[in-house]
Amino acid sequence: MEKKNIFHFLLWVFVFGLTFDSLIFDYEFEMALLLSLVECAINAIISYVNLLLLIPKILKRKGITSYVISIIVFFVILFIPYYFSDLGFYLLSESEYRIIISFALNFTMFILVSFLFWKVNQYEAEKKRNLELSNQKLKTELQLLKSQVSPHFLFNTLNNIYSLSVTKHDNAPLMIEKLSDLLRYIIYEGEQELVPLEREVELLENYTELQQLKKPKGSRNITLTTKGVKSAQQITPLLLINIVENCFKHGDITYNKNGVLTIDLEVENERLHFRTVNSYKPSNKKSGVGLSNVRQQLSHYYADRHQFEIDSTTDRFTIDLYIDLTS
Repeated sequence: MEKKNIFHFLLWVFVFGLTFDSLIFDYEFEMALLLSLVECAINAIISYVNLLLLIPKILKRKGITSYVISIIVFFVILFIPYYFSDLGFYLLSESEYRIIISFALNFTMFILVSFLFWKVNQYEAEKKRNLELSNQKLKTELQLLKSQVSPHFLFNTLNNIYSLSVTKHDNAPLMIEKLSDLLRYIIYEGEQELVPLEREVELLENYTELQQLKKPKGSRNITLTTKGVKSAQQITPLLLINIVENCFKHGDITYNKNGVLTIDLEVENERLHFRTVNSYKPSNKKSGVGLSNVRQQLSHYYADRHQFEIDSTTDRFTIDLYIDLTS
């Protein structure tokens, strides 16, 4: 709004300057100044009546025919006092014919200028609305991606807790506590654009411990190490968890006592390197929906600031993710 006001002000200063420059050679300074102000006032009336009244009240509501008729009526209403007050004589010419033609041309010009100004504003407003809708759609899609962190994981974990509760296993209360922390993070912090990297690491630790409490066959071969994590570093939430979840879901750690899962996170010079290596059976070589979500989130939040590499052998699936954490 402030920019628009400045634009309007500069426009009328420009119009006044042109008018004053054309009259100063024929009249004394005071008279030229007065006539220039009157001429600018008339042009402003033409412009703003069209912009604020005729276009929104008549053109948009009643159509082009009514709009053209309203412009003609407006011209007549404005021209009558202009002509009989002798303003045309002072501003334009002694010829009545020339006064009518000049006033009509001037009137038409400012009607067109105000119409074009309205049209540009409409275009900008529509562009802004479309951008807002696009951003909202993108936010909704990203939120949906985050919400997929894993309903099946939560379902399976609840089943495990239920089984442990029935047998009154000592791990049941601890699993409930870990799951509670995980849900609290997803619900309250998962909606934020950025969270402290330390909190994301805590989520990975809780998730990994929760999986280990389920007593997978290869639990002894699960490792999570971190290095260089500082309080000031931030990352988009629920990004790394998708990668780790993919390791548990498609790896063989749950049923193979020789299965392996290593998770390494290191930050050096504000560049994050996140690496996971998990064993798997060739028949279960799938990347899953989780990694597709990771790619989409990376393309949105870290468009030109990341590398996402996947390497697989006959029995090892490796992911290397590099992110520039500087904004």
